[in-house]
Amino acid sequence: MTTIEEFIKARETIENLATRITACVERKSVNESRKLLDDANAKLEVLKTMVANDIQVNVISRLTAQLLGLSMKIVKMESKMPAGKRAGKKKPGKSAEPAKPAITEAPEIVVFEH
Repeated sequence: MTTIEEFIKARETIENLATRITACVERKSVNESRKLLDDANAKLEVLKTMVANDIQVNVISRLTAQLLGLSMKIVKMESKMPAGKRAGKKKPGKSAEPAKPAITEAPEIVVFEH
């Protein structure tokens, strides 16, 4: 059986991770926030096994909701991430002036009268 002190320490660890995740989301650091979220979820699963009373059940539900909200923000950030630059073929360099056809004759002007 776990003690209340162990439960409190585990809860505080998860809350600290949640604040770090929030800071990472604000900085738009997707990879770091995803890593921290995975760590927090793993610690939450351990914390769920320590539940002994109704107050602890409320704490678990609050932390679960908080991590779920952060997870949704991270997923939204991941969907907005650029796909990255594609390595395409280089186009041949263009000359300074586009090629113009040479005019050999002057055009004739024809006036029509009635």
